[in-house]
Amino acid sequence: MRSSRAAGAPALRAFALLALGGTLLAGMSGCAEAPPPSGAMIAASDFCTGTRGHPATFITLAFGLSIPGGGTVSAEQWADFLARVVTPRFPAGFSVIEAQGQWQNGTAAPVIREKSRLVWIAAQESRALDSKLDAIRDAYKKQFNQVSVAAFTQQGCASF
Repeated sequence: MRSSRAAGAPALRAFALLALGGTLLAGMSGCAEAPPPSGAMIAASDFCTGTRGHPATFITLAFGLSIPGGGTVSAEQWADFLARVVTPRFPAGFSVIEAQGQWQNGTAAPVIREKSRLVWIAAQESRALDSKLDAIRDAYKKQFNQVSVAAFTQQGCASF
């Protein structure tokens, strides 16, 4: 019968070889272009070229489907809202994700849990972007008596 130490020896040797190989590869990295100094920013256009993409703003809008006072936004109402309000502002496309959300309107208010929809948009930065997003958010709040529509933005690269 072999001891547990002997049984683990091949695995340890394999691990040691992998670690040694990783160390050698890391040592060879001096041949490659040095990364920018820590904290240095890479221009989005430079980074995106390397990924075959272009600079983009990614927006996620969060829409609660519960209507204050009772009821929920129906599938037909949601489809109509997308067609009338969102599509004309982003005809190149967007994605809709069904979600379950929760929020609290102030620390003393109860936590509200409700079905929701996330609209995810990849758009080129433009002067009109903020006004398009504001129009969508304002229209939804007005039509469905909502307190808010959350918006999250992030910069990155996109390629299609």
